[in-house]
Amino acid sequence: MVNPFKAVINQINKDITTSKNKELNTQQKRKLFNQTKMYIFLQDFIEKMKPYLEDGEEIHAYLPMTNDGQNASVVGLGLLGMYHPESEEAKAYVKDFNDLRGNRILIFTDQRMIFTTIIEFLDQRTFFSYPYTTIKAITLKENKMNYFDWDDSFPPKRVALYTYTFDFESEDHIFSELLGQHDADILKRQLLEIPALQTILVTRKVYRKRRFDRVVNNPVLAYRLMYYFSIFAAITFLLILALGGFFHIGPAKQMFDFTTTPTIQMLLNRSFL
Repeated sequence: MVNPFKAVINQINKDITTSKNKELNTQQKRKLFNQTKMYIFLQDFIEKMKPYLEDGEEIHAYLPMTNDGQNASVVGLGLLGMYHPESEEAKAYVKDFNDLRGNRILIFTDQRMIFTTIIEFLDQRTFFSYPYTTIKAITLKENKMNYFDWDDSFPPKRVALYTYTFDFESEDHIFSELLGQHDADILKRQLLEIPALQTILVTRKVYRKRRFDRVVNNPVLAYRLMYYFSIFAAITFLLILALGGFFHIGPAKQMFDFTTTPTIQMLLNRSFL
């Protein structure tokens, strides 16, 4: 592991080299300070997790999840991310990082996946364990969404945004999350490197033991329904406008009946005076 002192100095050197100014500005210093503080906290947090590992169990990787990025915040976030810290340790965490239930972490070991919300672990040492032997299939489905980028070019360029649906069922627990490209790369690497994960089926479909969960707790199906519903809503809206504009029927007919609007009617009345 790289010495933290050297890592911070190397980051400072990098910022100085790439910055136009000779010195770091206030915002850069604050950002670097917060990153260093978080790095120290996470090292301490990992040490607190280790006593809960089995004998000989080794950690292979960490997958961070937040509520301000590409994650869907489906797992463990709770109602509006609300939480009341009780322990002094948890209160200090909220004060330092201004986070309640937003920061979550999925830990890959050689035997299982461990999921926890940072503040809940600090408060109650609560976490969920998903042994690989209880997982029949893992869903990893790529989702593509196109949008126009107005910031970097004019006319705007069509840009593709990729997200990944990550889902599995472990006994009576369902884990479902939306990952960005970097997070998906972490997951893909573990699927290839951890022997126990190599034996699990990786599919684009969602596996559920119960038929009820295949419909109700199915993120892929929900994504498709939302996608087709948005298309249906757009077509319906355009159809209503067309009926109102060309045939003067339907809910939108008054939008195109200019003689009935107060302003137009007033002008028409004045023209005949």
